[in-house]
This record gives sequence, C-alpha cells and structure tokens, in this order.
Amino acid sequence: MIELYDLAIGNNDLRPSPFCWRTKAVLTYKKISFSTVPVSFTEKHKIAFSSQDRVPVIKDDGTVVYDSWTIAKYLEDKQPEPKVFPGLGLKEACRFFNLYVDRTVHGALAPLVVNDIFAKVSPADRDYFRTSREARLGTTLEAIAAKKGENRPKLQAVLADLEATLAGQEYFFGVLTYADFCLFGSFKWATTVSDEPLFDSMPALRAWWKRIHDRLGMQEAK
Repeated sequence: MIELYDLAIGNNDLRPSPFCWRTKAVLTYKKISFSTVPVSFTEKHKIAFSSQDRVPVIKDDGTVVYDSWTIAKYLEDKQPEPKVFPGLGLKEACRFFNLYVDRTVHGALAPLVVNDIFAKVSPADRDYFRTSREARLGTTLEAIAAKKGENRPKLQAVLADLEATLAGQEYFFGVLTYADFCLFGSFKWATTVSDEPLFDSMPALRAWWKRIHDRLGMQEAK
C-alpha cells in the first residue's frame, strides 16, 4: 500500500495542504489504496528520507516520489486508467493550469485564509508558521488580517474568471483532468481551515465543486 506523508495541523484531524489534496484526489480517483502519515510543520525529519522538506511525499514499495505534479505523473504511469491526463496535449495544458493555480489562485486565497490556519496550528508550530508565512507574504499576519476587506475583491475577481470558464461545461478542459484536481486541492485547503465564502455568487463553480466530490466519492466539507 502506498504511504502518503500528509500535512497535519492541530490535533492531526485537519489536513489542509492543497498539494497533498491533489495527490489524495488522484489516488482516490484511480482507486489506489493508500494510508497517510501525518507530518506537522516542524516534523520535517519525518520526510528526510526524501532528501527535501516538503509534502506530499509518497512511498510505494521502496520507491519515493515527492512534489504533487511529479507524483501525479508517476501515478498515471503506474495505473493508466482512469486517466488524469486523458488526451493529446492535456498533460501540457494541465501543467499550465497547475502553475496558474499555484501563482494566481493561491495568491488571492492566501491573504484571506492564512490567519485562519495560524489560529489552528499547534503551539509547537506557531513560531515556524508565523516566520515562514510572513517572509513569504512580505508582511505580518496582523497586517494581513487588517486588509481582508481589501483583499476579498481580488479573490472574487479570480473566482469570477473560473466561473466564466466553467460556463456551459462540467470541467475546466471539458473532461475531468488533473487540472480539476489542482483547483480542488486549493479549495480543500481553504474550506478545511476557513469559513471564507467561495461559491456564494458562483453557481457554476459550486456545481463543479459538488461534481468533483461526487466523482471522488467524498463528502463536501461545507
């Protein structure tokens, strides 16, 4: 059985990593059995065997793979059906969408959910989380919290683009691909730790969100 090293916060029941959720979505979609090993922000020693310090990491009968994109390609080779790159050129298109989500969607989401995550991390992880996230965002967590009202329209603009893309189709490239799992992971990140509204005025996006959960046999978090 594959072991997935998965970010865990608080009492280990909260698993917010968008990148780990991408991997869990692919494993679930392909019906590949897996177990998870919880890894907190400061437990990087647990994944030292991978020669880097970020989750997700998988172990598969002695094979170690890290990075959600690399893992997706590995799993596609391991078990081709059902495909997450189901047609000519779709792997390249998914790679572009992957980068778009990482840079644009996360850039809009992070300022709105980062303090919700901070409120839930264990005391042992709080200094690490504050230092690393403030360095990444270029300001203090308190300053980010004070600008929620200013940052919310930026997220709504990104969501509106995604909503428009889904108009008249069920998935971002017409058929279910890894691109959908990329965005699914990001929204699981947000909804796991925050009550920030994402779909209130986005009916196509909300329908897509439910559709992905149904395809994966998962219950919506909210």
